[in-house]
Formats: sequence, C-alpha cells, structure tokens
Amino acid sequence: MPATAPVNPGGLTPSLLDARILLVDDDAAAIQLVARLLSGYGQLRFATSGAQALQVAAAWVPELILLDAEMPGLSGFDVFRALQADPRLAEVPVIFVTQHREPEIETAVFELGAADFVTKPVTGPALRARVAMHLRLARMAQALAARPRQDGLTGLASRPVLEERLAEEAVRAQRSGRALSLLLVDIDHFGAYNETRGRAEGDDCLRALASLVDLQARRPGDLAARHGADAFALLLPDTDAAGAAAVAEGLARGLDALGLPHPASPVASHVTASAGMSTLAAGAGDSAASAHPGLLHEQALQALQAARESARGSARESARESAPETAPRRATVPAPSTPLN
Repeated sequence: MPATAPVNPGGLTPSLLDARILLVDDDAAAIQLVARLLSGYGQLRFATSGAQALQVAAAWVPELILLDAEMPGLSGFDVFRALQADPRLAEVPVIFVTQHREPEIETAVFELGAADFVTKPVTGPALRARVAMHLRLARMAQALAARPRQDGLTGLASRPVLEERLAEEAVRAQRSGRALSLLLVDIDHFGAYNETRGRAEGDDCLRALASLVDLQARRPGDLAARHGADAFALLLPDTDAAGAAAVAEGLARGLDALGLPHPASPVASHVTASAGMSTLAAGAGDSAASAHPGLLHEQALQALQAARESARGSARESARESAPETAPRRATVPAPSTPLN
C-alpha cells in the first residue's frame, strides 16, 4: 500500500527522492511514524505482515526495505531469508528495526547479511542519514554492475574496474604501509597515427600496446587496464617509485622492439608513448587523505601531462611520500618481433 508523504521538508538528496522504499511493521502506528520521518521520498509503500511484505516486494522490487524484526507469523528474520532466496530481491539492502538492544541481536542481524540495524524508537536525523547512505550505496553498486568489466578492443580491465581496484588498494596501502604505484601510459600523437595509417591499424596499435602493458602486470595483485581512448594504466601494489620507473622503461623498450612505423610522429620513426607515475606509501598512522585514490590518480595525470609537454616518449614521476622498502621488480621486455606494417 502507498504511504503518502509531504514533499521533501527535510532537505533530502534530490536524486534519491524517487527511491522505492518498503516499510514493514505489524504496528500501523510505527509505520506512520517512519513514513513521517522519511517524508520527502515519493515512493513509500508499507506492509503489516511478513507475508504481505513478500508479496509487495515481489511485485514492486523496492530499492530499500525497513523491516521490523519481531512480527507474528513470519518474523523479520524469516522474511529476510525469503528475500535472499529470490534472485531479484537478494541484493536489496535491508535495515532491521527492533526494540531489542542486546548485542547478540545486532550480531545475528549482520551475520544474516542485513545492511544495517536500528532500534526503536527511531529518530529522524539518524534514520534519514542511514536510509540515504544505503540508497546511495545500492545505486552505486547497480551502476558499477551495469558498466563493462573488460575493454572490448584490448581485453584489458575497464576503467570502472581500475577505479574500484585503486580504491581498494589505496586502503590496503594505508593499512599496511606498503608502497602503491600507478602508471599511466599514453601513445604519442595517436591522432596523427590514425589519420595516416587508418583506423584498423590504429586499433592494431592499441592492441599491441595493451599486450605490452599486460605483460608488465606480472604480480598477482597487478592490474592492467584501459584508461582512455589511447591511454592505459598499470596499478602496481607493493611497488615503489623505482619499480614503477623500471616498468615504464620496459614498456618503452618493448615499443622500440615492436617498431610500429609512425611517419607522422615528430618523436621517432616508430610508435612511442609517454608515461606518468605516482607512488604513495601510507602507513597506519598516516591520514586517510594521504592515501586517497583520487590523489594518486591526479598525481599520475599531472606527471603524464608533464611528460607530454617536456618530451614525448618520456616518463615523469610525481612528487610522492617516502615509501618503505619493497621487493625490487624488473621490467619484462618482449623479444623483438617483426614490425606490423
């Protein structure tokens, strides 16, 4: 059943106001209270029993469910298990609402896989903040799931996968104090290459460089990804600045060995690439800001731009924090092969 609500009196995030939220409680007064606290959301529906909740959820597929834990008949825990068994509903975040404050109840809720846990009586600001947070997380997860995981042309990881892994590795670097490097590689004067050699050979060139980049991702945690139209990225956990520089040098030697003709390039007679590197090592005591993935990415972009502006075919390194010792790594250089003509 729909629960009517006033229009956004609480300053809610406008992009979330169309979210579908299901309120489940056998106490109609409790549902009315929560509906008032969430006033502003335009699509609120409610159910007063576990069986009704499952019917509404199956027909409507909400984006978030607030679920009373203690109900006659099907309890909130029973409803949650039934939701998890339905492939269409298993990923819908559920916030349990209960009168109990015992730690074992809270533990049981999270062990089941619920998104969150609030106790009655619920309060407006806290509830609204939790609801908005879980709606944002759910929509972000849906957006990521809808984006491709692999680049269609090169077979490397896609940009969303790179961003996801970069965030994970930045947190890991902060906790462990180990180095983390990001290397961005851009083909020099690729627009001119496409114009003179044609689109098909341009795609061959991209695939050739992608293979070289992938060859350098030798360690289990390394990630080779396509970063842009003519740019690639190497995420190198546990690799300091010297190690990243060795990888960049290996890529340059690999391109020299391939010798892809590039008559329109003012840098060399063959295809070359510029590289920008950034390295951070965030120990457990460092600020979260110092290990922010956006900082590492921005520094690598700045270093890449500096390489482009100074001398194409070169590599530049950003300013960085000092890093603890890491295992040295050597670049992998392919054997010389016949240039692609």
